[in-house]
Amino acid sequence: MEKEIKKPWHSLSAEEVIKILKTSSKGLTSEEANKRLKVHGYNEISVKKKSPLQIFLRQFENFLILILIIAALISALLGEIIDSIAIGIVILIMGIMGFLQEYRAEKTIEALKKLMEPVSLVIRDGKEQQIPSKNLVPGDILILSEGDKIPADARLIESYNLEVDESSLTGESVPVAKDANAVLPEDTPVSNRTNMVFAGTYVVRGKGKAVIVETGLTTELGKIAVEVAEAKEEKTPLEVELDYFAKRIGLVILALSAIVFTIYVLIDREQVIHALMASIALAVAAIPEGLPAIATAILALGALRMSKKNALVKRLSAIEALGSVDVICSDKTGTITKGEMTVKVVKFPNSEYSVSGAGYEPHGELKLSNGKHNEADLKFLLEILAAHISTDVKLINKEGKWSIQGSPTEGAALVLSYKGLSPEGVNKAINELKTVKIIPFDRFRKRKTTAHTYQDRYLVVSSGAPEMLLDISFKVRIDGVEKPLTDDIKSNILSEIERLASSGYRTFGVAYKIIEEIPEDDEELEKDLVFLAVLGIVDPPREGVKEAVAMTKKAKIKTVIVTGDHKLTAMAIARMIGLDVSEENVLEGATLEKMSDEELLKVIDNITVFARVTPMHKVRIVRALKSKGYRVAMTGDGVNDAPALKAADVGVAMGIRGTDVAKEAADLILLDDNYATIVEAVKEGRLIWENLKKPINFLLSCNLAEVVAVATSAFAKLPMIFLPIQLLWINVVTDSFPAIALGLEPPEPGLLERPPRKERLINRRKLAYYVFMGLLLGSTTVAFYALLLPKYGVGIARTFVFTGLVLAEIGLALVSRSENNLIFKLPANKKLIWALLGAIILQLIAILPPLNTVFKTEMLPKELLPLLLVFPVVPLVDEIRKKLGIRLS
Repeated sequence: MEKEIKKPWHSLSAEEVIKILKTSSKGLTSEEANKRLKVHGYNEISVKKKSPLQIFLRQFENFLILILIIAALISALLGEIIDSIAIGIVILIMGIMGFLQEYRAEKTIEALKKLMEPVSLVIRDGKEQQIPSKNLVPGDILILSEGDKIPADARLIESYNLEVDESSLTGESVPVAKDANAVLPEDTPVSNRTNMVFAGTYVVRGKGKAVIVETGLTTELGKIAVEVAEAKEEKTPLEVELDYFAKRIGLVILALSAIVFTIYVLIDREQVIHALMASIALAVAAIPEGLPAIATAILALGALRMSKKNALVKRLSAIEALGSVDVICSDKTGTITKGEMTVKVVKFPNSEYSVSGAGYEPHGELKLSNGKHNEADLKFLLEILAAHISTDVKLINKEGKWSIQGSPTEGAALVLSYKGLSPEGVNKAINELKTVKIIPFDRFRKRKTTAHTYQDRYLVVSSGAPEMLLDISFKVRIDGVEKPLTDDIKSNILSEIERLASSGYRTFGVAYKIIEEIPEDDEELEKDLVFLAVLGIVDPPREGVKEAVAMTKKAKIKTVIVTGDHKLTAMAIARMIGLDVSEENVLEGATLEKMSDEELLKVIDNITVFARVTPMHKVRIVRALKSKGYRVAMTGDGVNDAPALKAADVGVAMGIRGTDVAKEAADLILLDDNYATIVEAVKEGRLIWENLKKPINFLLSCNLAEVVAVATSAFAKLPMIFLPIQLLWINVVTDSFPAIALGLEPPEPGLLERPPRKERLINRRKLAYYVFMGLLLGSTTVAFYALLLPKYGVGIARTFVFTGLVLAEIGLALVSRSENNLIFKLPANKKLIWALLGAIILQLIAILPPLNTVFKTEMLPKELLPLLLVFPVVPLVDEIRKKLGIRLS
């Protein structure tokens, strides 16, 4: 079936949509549905999974690794099989470490799952049938009931008090009232399409019928999934930095190797093989082949620590990247808040109570915040709410998680009763106030009314829009006494309602009356009520979020709320978590839509809250911030967040409430859905960055020392100072274990109070430091080699400097524990001590039988052993630099 349509579905009447889709209220026939299934395909979203091989091969996308692979191949061709195998083992270890972490994350987070229910109730062949959701096609007639998950995009044809939770798609925390009779303008945004229902959302109230118009990838949810799949994966700052460094040092290495090869060939043109081996030795010496492995190990250990703090790292480098961000763009609903409506204020005419707790967990306290305490009125309110709300709403505890079945707003009122009365008190109220009549809520009356047995009479309870209840009330209850509702009292109550609404609360009024008989006429039942109280309901911040935001402020990180919710609600939440917000700090989606990119860039520095935004707006906001030089983290849980999560430097998804689309797009997943966990990630990210610098400083100084030794000995026409396998042994054993231990240094004081780092891993001052330390250690090594050659020969001289350089690098590891602080001022790092002892033992193994034949070393004469102590003392020159106050960063 071809759909020839120029206008969007929401701008057409239900009759027009049914006509265009060539269906009817009796639904499609099975035969027609099968035909359409062949045209439109299954109603599902498929995702290409990364194969284990792809994940493994990705670990070798590094210029330095490629040079090492080439060196290994050349060594094998020249018959140096042991050297070739040793280099290959190092490369393999690096690949396996990265693969295991990424593969484990892929397995922990299942790839994008189907976001539709397995079966749906539709009309086919003129009768209601349960069919697999993947077999739905455009033209099918859906039957919707409370609690249903909507399996496809559909145009409503009937609606009865229908409300849908669209928070996972639009970010709107309040359920959206739907109206099948509405015909909307073509440019109506998704969040305002009240005559449509969308795949992946839920029915929270009422009933309806709808004709399916889009399935699978053509649904709003599917479009987002396609964009996520097609979006280019952004490199993290660490990946960019290592790539930048690797390409430049790789070119230098190739140039040096070519020079050394040329020198050896010019010295003796018949020694081409010897020249090639010398060039390979120089490449092995220069390449910090341990660096990717060390970085991977440090990040993997950081990821392990983070997993214990409820943050799952999907990409190792992402956790470091979070430590460098200076803007966190956070979705409000479900991220800063729990995504669960909560009564926070109970307002009586002469008193006000604040309510603690968040979400549907029935634990919290009601405390008098101002006015006169009246326990009788409060108890009466809680009891009649329990009986009134429980007719349509249930509080459910499943495996320790509390949830609501029914309207979230009424659910919040029911939870209030549990907080004030206890479960036993709620049950007692329900049993004593038996329900005898219900007038359901509808959007025209904006209220719900119930009648209950009350002693020997009847109690009528109405709840809903407080302004509407005031209009049908003639009395007000104050201090347990029913008094006339005068114009002054009514005006005061309306002022309080406006105050709560302007503070971002959804207001929910409660009124009642006691009667002798229940009238048959519903209007009569709802007349002459006694106004009792107003509840202020909001989706409040999670516990710990305010403290987390304060910590990010301290860390010079800006928090920006990006939400599909109303401006006033977003501003209220922003203030609750400690953000300074005024009208000039808020930008709404409708205004953003009209702005050019240049206009957005002019104001974006001052914006703290983006309200009523669409998914595409979120991506635009992230890109605008990045173009201004910010490093951006985006948190979110909904389908609508996925493109922005992928566009950000670091995408952070919620693990419990988050959709699979969001998890798939994210780099980090908060397993406890707690915003405060982000602060832990920031701490960990900054610590990792600091601890990455230490082994890098150590490794590059060591490698330059080896380069100086190899190149200088070549220029001096001395025998090759180190064999390739000896250099590889120094780099793998001596560098790797101490370098990993350096990456596990405890945090230095004031780490989180520093501004987010903008520096490169390697700057000019550090390059000068590497050259200086390299020249110092390398020239010392060559001097000893040249001094010992005439008397002891190549074997013993080479073994001496082989061991001496190991000891020198051990000393350098100790002074590399901090760039600017003296080592005696630092907290202990026992791991480093054990690593250095292990390096000494492994070096002894390399120069003693039986492995000395593999490494081509000889036993050292006793008179040379004291001279080895000179080597670890040389790096103490770096402590003098620190004492003089010459800083590296």
